[in-house]
Amino acid sequence: MKPRPALAVAAAAASALAATSLVPLFQDRSWALPALGAIAVVALAGAVVRRFRLPPVFTLVGAFAALHLYLTAYFTGAHALLWVIPTTDSISEMLSLLREGRHTAQTYAAPLPVDDGVRIIAAFGVGLVAATVDLLAVRLRRAAPAGLPLLAMYSVPVAVPSESVSWISFALGAGGYLVLLAMEARERVGAWGRTVPSRLDGTLGVPRLPAGKRVALAAIGVAVGIPALLPGLGAHGILDLDERRTGGSATITTADPLVDLKRKLTDLGDTEVLRYTTDDPRPDYLRIFALDKFEEERWTYSPLAAGTAPRVADGITLPRVPGLSASAHVNARTEITIGPDVRDMKFLALPYAPRNVSVEGDDWRVDRQSLMVYSTGSDADGLTYSVVSRRATPTAAQLRRASGGGPMEYTRVPELPAELQSMVQQITAKAKTQFDRALAIQRWFTREFTYSLEPAPPTQLSDLMAFLNDRRGYCEQFAATMALMTRSLGIPTRVVVGYAPGTRQPDGSYLVKQRDAHAWPELYFEGTGWVRFEPTPGGTGAPTSVGTPDYTAPRNQDGQTGQQESGPQTQTPVPSASDTPSAEPTETAGTAAVPEDAETDAALPFFLQPLLWLLVVWPLLLIGALPRLVREGASRLRWRRTADPATAAWAQLRADSLDHALGWQRSESPRAVVARLGPRLGPTAAQPLARIALAQELARYAPPEALPPQGREGLREDAAAVRSAMSESVPGPASVRARVLPASSLDAVRRGWTALRDALARRLGR
Repeated sequence: MKPRPALAVAAAAASALAATSLVPLFQDRSWALPALGAIAVVALAGAVVRRFRLPPVFTLVGAFAALHLYLTAYFTGAHALLWVIPTTDSISEMLSLLREGRHTAQTYAAPLPVDDGVRIIAAFGVGLVAATVDLLAVRLRRAAPAGLPLLAMYSVPVAVPSESVSWISFALGAGGYLVLLAMEARERVGAWGRTVPSRLDGTLGVPRLPAGKRVALAAIGVAVGIPALLPGLGAHGILDLDERRTGGSATITTADPLVDLKRKLTDLGDTEVLRYTTDDPRPDYLRIFALDKFEEERWTYSPLAAGTAPRVADGITLPRVPGLSASAHVNARTEITIGPDVRDMKFLALPYAPRNVSVEGDDWRVDRQSLMVYSTGSDADGLTYSVVSRRATPTAAQLRRASGGGPMEYTRVPELPAELQSMVQQITAKAKTQFDRALAIQRWFTREFTYSLEPAPPTQLSDLMAFLNDRRGYCEQFAATMALMTRSLGIPTRVVVGYAPGTRQPDGSYLVKQRDAHAWPELYFEGTGWVRFEPTPGGTGAPTSVGTPDYTAPRNQDGQTGQQESGPQTQTPVPSASDTPSAEPTETAGTAAVPEDAETDAALPFFLQPLLWLLVVWPLLLIGALPRLVREGASRLRWRRTADPATAAWAQLRADSLDHALGWQRSESPRAVVARLGPRLGPTAAQPLARIALAQELARYAPPEALPPQGREGLREDAAAVRSAMSESVPGPASVRARVLPASSLDAVRRGWTALRDALARRLGR
């Protein structure tokens, strides 16, 4: 019996409701839309397979093919042919996304940061579960085993430490499964005929098993209620009734980093903060805090929860560097010793971007987005630790070519004063790219402002305008103000607090003192990630090791940016903001390698690219030609293997009628077929059609010798003449469809599957 569409809709709904159990695994819900689309595509593919009555195995094959086309259109459509058909570029891009998603899942603890790699894996996994449910519940009419793939989705968050399934999600999934069971049972009952009212319950003559319903509802109630009653069971079990739980983790709180920075700067003491040795010939700044939020008119960082952050351990690679993919880099090893007079330091000072950290204690964790390393219990006071870092070394040309986008949450700003907005537009009027706009703002600060510790830090936007008009301040004010200005231009920006590189000592180590405390903005450019800018001008009282990065340095007479050979970067003279470059400088050659976790793959050799193209295109062409090939193969086998030509001609007539959508009824006699098709096919097909029908009658009801030899030889020509008449009698689109997508090919596959199944049943029954 053909299942009704309502059962397929119930199966899709059950899969969608069960997918709500995955919500705790992700930081946001942007994965849900592509996952729901995957469920819908799989359900549609299942309906198409059932419509053509293909064998059950094609339910999974069709679902997988449809899912692949959907994911291609959704995630890599810009690289696909007609936005849907896969190409070498789209396949390469999809593989890159899958690798990225796998790396994120293996590196981060739940909840995962959601990017396209995570979204495509979530959509594929949910779609595969939906395809299995559709196969079991709709095609095979086995709704009870369909609960196993649904349960598999619930097992994923339960298996993750500190994560569990919300009772609401569990109730929704269980309800969807019960509805699926009920609808499948109703269709089984409906197969026996029309339901008859009963005196027993006033509804159906067949009992509805109210006891079974009570057992199911009671089971759900027990599963929801027991974790709430038994202490400790709800924390990591299948249910979690406390939706405010943070995974049993402590939230990290510290003093305001910018207030603490002001105290250190005004102290101007020579207190040793740390010493370090490094194999980086030009060590960069040491980061402690990355302030990503501007709220209540001050910069701060998002709350950090240790329970969901990856632990830092020797030999374990930290989460991948956000945005770093194509830029060259320098790998460096640095050993840092915190000074003896430092107290209550719960964040490690590290060069960006840290890849491996070796530190004593098992309570150190890393924030996924900012790569800050912190602890809820241990202190870094007097601690010695080492770090392997990866410093991006982009050129100005690379940053100018960087695509837009990036993490848009880093572009949120409050309503800025009109005077400030006008000032930003005036400073960046001649800039054509986001990098040039940021460079213009940096140069405006370093040329037009003076370093001074006298002004108080701004506490409201009116104080900010006073700072801009007075044009005197220190690093906190320059960094915070530039971050607001670049965010207003749509450039993702955050404020970083840490230390300048310090002073090189005779023994080759570097000494960082309290006066080296510093703040600077980091801006995001796709392909390079977060890069440092330096709006703080040099001058009396400024840290001596503060300097502008090479990619923001002015060009020399040869068009190259000036670079230092060794030691910390020093302040570079900065021209006015009106000197914004309009021509790209020549990129300098570097020795750094492409990052190990780069998303881009090495290009194939030229002579192999056509081969890869053929490997992609030929399977698509073969799939398109498959129905015609199946029909031609079935026709050849029909005439070669059938002993009776009359039977072969009659089977060919049936196949041709199906191809041209002329219909075929098994109950029709040969003469009834002639009476129905003859008037439509016209006089040219009358005689061939009559001879085929007569041959079939004789084959059924007369001895084999009743058909004369000349009749046997001409039946194949008669069948070809009838098919030609059919092509002329139907509209043009139907005739083309009969050649390109013949319906008889599906009938041949179905008959072959039935014969194979019966043969296997007979063999197993012996």
